[in-house]
Amino acid sequence: METVTRIGVSLEPELLNLFDDAILKKGYVSRSEAIRDLIRDSLAENTWKNDDNRVIGVFIVVIDLRVTNVLDKMDSVYRSHPQVFSHSLSMPVSNFSKMDIIVASGKLFELRNFLGDITSIKGVLRCKLVSITPGSCNIHKIGLRE
Repeated sequence: METVTRIGVSLEPELLNLFDDAILKKGYVSRSEAIRDLIRDSLAENTWKNDDNRVIGVFIVVIDLRVTNVLDKMDSVYRSHPQVFSHSLSMPVSNFSKMDIIVASGKLFELRNFLGDITSIKGVLRCKLVSITPGSCNIHKIGLRE
């Protein structure tokens, strides 16, 4: 059986009320459980920030189809990153926009470069990267133009 160590945490009443509301909405049964998850996420985030770590990610991109050549520029970015680009899926959002879901893998710095190239295209309205570090099952998000 795992042992646990008790710690004390002091918080302002307003912050505690906000925390309690947030953990209730997420379905936590105790503050301890929520704090453990926050600590795990924080530690995982520090590990994940290493640009040389291999990650697997999904890019969610919203594109304004009214912008001239936006699709050609997106295709060019895909072709310029063959080491990370794997697959893509497109879904119409409206008559004037679509959402691309792009699967990619590589070192974190490569996916960040890919993200930067995508978000620099005029006509890309939103782009978010959700990724995991293989073996850890920790999910991470990077978003630009939010």
